[in-house]
Amino acid sequence: MRKKVCFPFLVILLSSVIMGCGIRKNTESFNENQTTSEEQSINTSEKMSSNIESLDPLATNQTEVPTLFIHGYGGTAGSFNGMLSRFEANSWGENVLTITVQPDGIISEIGEWQNKSNNPMVQVLFADNKNNEWNQAEWIKDVLTYLKTVYQINEVNLVGHSMGGVSSFRYLSTYGNDKTQPIVNNFVAIGAPFNDFVSGNEEQSLNDLKQNGPLVTSERYSDFTTRIKQYPRMTKMLNIVGDLQDGSEGDGTVPIRSGLSIGHLMQTNEMNYSEEIVTGSQAAHSQLHENTQVDELVADFIWSTP
Repeated sequence: MRKKVCFPFLVILLSSVIMGCGIRKNTESFNENQTTSEEQSINTSEKMSSNIESLDPLATNQTEVPTLFIHGYGGTAGSFNGMLSRFEANSWGENVLTITVQPDGIISEIGEWQNKSNNPMVQVLFADNKNNEWNQAEWIKDVLTYLKTVYQINEVNLVGHSMGGVSSFRYLSTYGNDKTQPIVNNFVAIGAPFNDFVSGNEEQSLNDLKQNGPLVTSERYSDFTTRIKQYPRMTKMLNIVGDLQDGSEGDGTVPIRSGLSIGHLMQTNEMNYSEEIVTGSQAAHSQLHENTQVDELVADFIWSTP
């Protein structure tokens, strides 16, 4: 089932005025050189087949709150297809919708929203999948506005891989307290470069990083520092990073210190934050969303039985 919806111009204009607008930026402002390896690793992952494994039994709550899965820079439906298939195979959730958002905010969908308490999963695709995090945050807002308007959805969870995690965090630190938007209960970032790809932090201990923040900060991280108090306190965050343990100090694309850097901001501002380091050969950047350990961490965090 396909639907196309274009919200009236007046509604979009009014929403932009209310929220202060202005965070959309030209694609040229994004540093392509720093994301080339992200794009290549994601494309490599999509060429690999994902085995649907039967994981260890995991007791999950069954709710009607949808969980949105947001790909990284250059990602496609292949980015999360494997994870969603494994989740369905283990009866952790049901893949019900794939939503594509165009650069102008127009939404199209494939699937059918059934409003059932089966942990519905929604894959979000950006038609312009190589745009910047500011525009992607706007598109996440467009998707959530659509879900609330069309399906009266008032609560969601977010899962973002790589730049999808960065864009989700930017959405939360910009619009997370907007009362017109659905509440985000849980947010999972997977392999997200929160301090971009700056150099100079390689020798800093992880304990010092947690206590004092990165020695060298990127423009992205500095901006998050000013926005962190806008992050909604009700939104729990799980930050998953990869460590190949091959001397690279990261997942082969995102340095572990860049991924974990956001922990300092979250913890010093007393946000509900936890982090997990996944190790081994399956902790490569493009394999994090194919890693069954990551599967269990995500499912347990979002749907675990109290």
